[in-house]
Amino acid sequence: MSVIGLVNQAVAWYAASAVLAFLFAMRKPLSGAIAGIGGAVASAMLVVAGGAALLMPERIHGGMLQFLHLTIRVGGVNALWLLAIGLSALPVSLFNISWHRHPQVKANGPLVNLLLAAATCAVVVTNIGSLVVMAEIMALCAAFLTGCAASGKLWFALGRLGTLLMTWTCWLVWSTYGTLELAQSNLQAVDMMQNPLLWLPGLVGFALLAGAIPLHGWAPQAHAGASAPAAALFSTVVMKVGLYGMLTVSLAGGVPPLWWGVMLLALGMITAFIGGLYALMEHNIQRLLAYHTLENIGIILLGLGAFVTGVATRNSTLMVLGFIGGMYHLINHSLFKTTLFLGAGAVWFRTGHRDIEKLGGIGKKMPLISLAMLVGLMAMAALPPLNGFAGEWVIYQSFFKMSTGDLFIGRLLGPLLAVGLAITGALAVMCMAKVYGVTFLGAPRTKEAENATCAPLADDPERGAGGGVLPRWRHRRAVAAAAGERRLPGAGSGIERGVAADDRAAAYRLPAAAVPADDLL
Repeated sequence: MSVIGLVNQAVAWYAASAVLAFLFAMRKPLSGAIAGIGGAVASAMLVVAGGAALLMPERIHGGMLQFLHLTIRVGGVNALWLLAIGLSALPVSLFNISWHRHPQVKANGPLVNLLLAAATCAVVVTNIGSLVVMAEIMALCAAFLTGCAASGKLWFALGRLGTLLMTWTCWLVWSTYGTLELAQSNLQAVDMMQNPLLWLPGLVGFALLAGAIPLHGWAPQAHAGASAPAAALFSTVVMKVGLYGMLTVSLAGGVPPLWWGVMLLALGMITAFIGGLYALMEHNIQRLLAYHTLENIGIILLGLGAFVTGVATRNSTLMVLGFIGGMYHLINHSLFKTTLFLGAGAVWFRTGHRDIEKLGGIGKKMPLISLAMLVGLMAMAALPPLNGFAGEWVIYQSFFKMSTGDLFIGRLLGPLLAVGLAITGALAVMCMAKVYGVTFLGAPRTKEAENATCAPLADDPERGAGGGVLPRWRHRRAVAAAAGERRLPGAGSGIERGVAADDRAAAYRLPAAAVPADDLL
């Protein structure tokens, strides 16, 4: 099957499984299984399509997205995005099957697969208008996946602002070139004076979708309240489509000006540094990982900024180093951030907590998850020899090359950016030690952490819907304790006084988290 055929099949699998999962939404485990299996098959096709496009001698693969009648093209650049989407969505889809067995979660399979279908279309279409429409569909699906009314409303409002800016760019491009096809507008830009301001509103709109600081307001709250599979997709798919849009509008219309590349470098450095600072202050593990996503988005922007600067100055070495560093870190981030969000979801699944201060000592109870989280955190902190270090090292090389160039701005920015990235890396190491030490090492600080188990959940129907956090003999003791009004720590606060903001999405309750359903009947 051709690359275009694989993309068509992947989108069809995403869409069909989303519809079927919606039809069976009242039967949550079945809906999750349909969406998960369909999403996994489609994601595997994307991985094959992206890998084949990179390895085949043909540089460009063109065709049609059959049932939408959209012209699509897969080349070396967007093949990397297809690969990143597939590598993230495959484990998320499989994880989501078991996730739907938990009694407190809602069926999210239809929205997840529709989001993935729209994201796939967004990175292969050849029309800027189609890109904006697909990004809008993807953002709307994500807004409904946040799991919190307040964060959903915030994202909905900011998302519409971003869409308005993208639409403004579409109108400007149509007025200037008479077409929204990127290839045709690029050809016409060669014959007339280029005006980069045509694309500036679109850059801001896609930067908002990517979560670049100071346009990041929606990202931490959306991640904190969402389910683990949804939060993983926010970081590894939704925000990456924002980066794709930023790169697309940066290269549209011919060679970008030098100030455009410098602007991307400044935006990337601010996003990386401030994201790392905010992460150090967080205790909600998903919000903390969201801030680290902002940090990594900034690092990818540093690589893309170096690439665009190289294009503007016709410095081929800087172009190559910046592009390789940015794209390699994009793939790496998709891998380790998926691991971290799904690991955080497994911790919540077994303890009911997202607040790391209420955990501790669970590494002995969940050794495999603890090991996976340790590897993911080390990669996030860019510690050698893991993949996070390799991508950042190439970006460092681009800064060193920039500092030896002929332009004064390059000689000034190169060392400053290298130092800033080093400080950001130090912040990431500090945060890694904090998260792993507080969550997995030491003594348990709550009963739920003490009773966490690495045994598979929802594999025993006698343990109730979704499985229990405690072994069955402890379930009996929990029932007896509840009957004697000796509540488990934290149960009363979740039922009587309401939960804290950081645990509102977890909302663990005694019947669901500690007592099997059949013991309550």
